[in-house]
Amino acid sequence: MYTITTTDFFGIEKIKLLNPRSGEYLAVIPAFGGNLNELALLKDGKLHSIIAGDETLESLSGNTTNFYRGAKLSPFPNRINRGKYEFGGKEYQLETNAPPHALHGLCWNLPFAVKEQLATNSSAKLVLTAVYKSLHKGYPFTYQIEIEYVLEQSNFKCTTRIANKCEQPIPIGDGWHPYFTTGSKTNNLKIQLPQGAKQLELSESLIPTGNYLQRNQFSSPTLLYTTQLDHCFELDKTDGIVETRLLDQSKNICIVIWQQGYGFIQAYTPPDRQSIAIEPMTCAPDAFNNKNGLIILKPKESAEFCFGVRLE
Repeated sequence: MYTITTTDFFGIEKIKLLNPRSGEYLAVIPAFGGNLNELALLKDGKLHSIIAGDETLESLSGNTTNFYRGAKLSPFPNRINRGKYEFGGKEYQLETNAPPHALHGLCWNLPFAVKEQLATNSSAKLVLTAVYKSLHKGYPFTYQIEIEYVLEQSNFKCTTRIANKCEQPIPIGDGWHPYFTTGSKTNNLKIQLPQGAKQLELSESLIPTGNYLQRNQFSSPTLLYTTQLDHCFELDKTDGIVETRLLDQSKNICIVIWQQGYGFIQAYTPPDRQSIAIEPMTCAPDAFNNKNGLIILKPKESAEFCFGVRLE
């Protein structure tokens, strides 16, 4: 029987989904955007902890450097150029929290409430919900977010549902920011992106130029070595489910990150090179301006996206 328990994380709640037979588990922190903080899956009888989450409240809250580890990125992932955009004939100005740009949305630290918990013999499910209520003048719209986490035998799945609660259309984008690790240095890992992925050309300040690079250098398993990534890739929209692979040959494991409804991937190597962020996104950076992948939800309309992880 799977279990769902609550533990303390420096004075706030952490919820753990556990398969006691295998030891596999998932941990999220509802008070900070439903943060994905831990994930451990089984491969060949060995448990692998594969998410590099925040280990202190200071880093989780961004009081030190904010790497957005495991964060929910909504209503936009990545950057908005200088925090400015136009929608419905009006101009808006977001806070530029990563000067000169606005970065990673407005919900990474939004408190979520538990809507549902269900543990059975074959899985554990946790559903969190929150309403973004026009908290910032740069995004004066109201919408509901529901996040569903499911842990099954050697599999993890996360589904996000967004519903427009306004009487007008709203612009929306969604993403996640998990950092994956095998315990090895990133230099020793290989990455393979989905076939047909196109790399966006970015400016020096990481805003898309509107052009694409000619070649996807990661179409086959490619050693990262000293490669520094902060790259965005647009996926082939004819595919339903696409997969990215992170291989550690020294440990004979491959982390498979699959996504559906998320048409873009951002890959980022942090300075310590102990992990790599592989970020499913529904839209390109600066989508509020370039419209690449931007979703416009009509009143009462909703959208759903999901990603998941398994080991091979």
